[in-house]
Amino acid sequence: MTVGIGLIGCGRWGLNYLRAFSEIDGCRVVAACDLSPDRLHEAERRATGLRTGTDVDELLAARDVDAVVVATDATRHYEVARAALAAGKDCLVEKPLTTDVAQARQLRDLAGQKSRLLMVGHVFRYNPGINHLQKVIGSGALGQLEYLTFTRTNLGPIRSDVNVVWDLMTHDVSILLHFLNQAPAWVSAQGASFLSSRCEDVAFATLGFEDGVVANIRASWLDPRKVREITVVGSGKMAFFNDLESQEPVRVFDKGAMREPAYESFGEFKLVTRTGDVVSPAIPASEPLKNQCQHFLRSVMTRQPVLSDGNDGLRVVEVVVAINQSIARRGVPVMLKSALAEAA
Repeated sequence: MTVGIGLIGCGRWGLNYLRAFSEIDGCRVVAACDLSPDRLHEAERRATGLRTGTDVDELLAARDVDAVVVATDATRHYEVARAALAAGKDCLVEKPLTTDVAQARQLRDLAGQKSRLLMVGHVFRYNPGINHLQKVIGSGALGQLEYLTFTRTNLGPIRSDVNVVWDLMTHDVSILLHFLNQAPAWVSAQGASFLSSRCEDVAFATLGFEDGVVANIRASWLDPRKVREITVVGSGKMAFFNDLESQEPVRVFDKGAMREPAYESFGEFKLVTRTGDVVSPAIPASEPLKNQCQHFLRSVMTRQPVLSDGNDGLRVVEVVVAINQSIARRGVPVMLKSALAEAA
């Protein structure tokens, strides 16, 4: 069986999907749709025999299109994905699922009603280094989890459809929820617009959890360095992830601070730092986007559930919406209700 893929949106990420699926056995990108003739021409250049056009309905009606990839501007994800699901197509939507909580919930519910797959392109769920770090955290090897920091910066690419929170911070929210398997109780965030008055190009968010864990995320389109780093601090050990380090993306540090009794007076303690070995586990290299596409294709063929499904997409959208609400209120904390648990 060869699965026919329809691609809606031929921008930078759409062309990435075109390349990834073209390199995977068992499928073929048979049709592509975009409003830009230049983008369609580029897609045709990269995939011989690709059928192209500007009409989404025509692509969705094609009998040789079994599944659809939605890689349009984020603000159009809802309308395009809804049409694809209504047409009976399995659907892979580039992140974020939508930019609205109610719309994300509607897509999740529609996929269930139509018995179709709805997968969100949270590509770091398919990153070998991230998945190894998640297992380290889950095993308790770091001790009691205390805090996490995320940094995702670069000079561009600057988008006009959404702000840096939706573009970059969405990745780290997805990773954080994957690591902790719980929703934050509150978020507080600040953002600023230096490049355009229309949307924030730099943002800082702090998220707090019921068990006392706190996380901080920094995202920027206006930074001299491309950085993709995560630090995880536990009571026993600490871990560090660098997505730009291909040889040793994860390092686990046997470092920490211990409380020792001080005997000058009863009940006093002093903090003593401890430094031990640094372990860089061997992690087989593979391309996260291709892993994600293979996972989607496998689920299309076997009807097995996907990892980053509509529930996962909804959880991320709820948190990112709360971050943007806090930015609009200049950092006032926003409490998250149990809607995340209801999505489970």
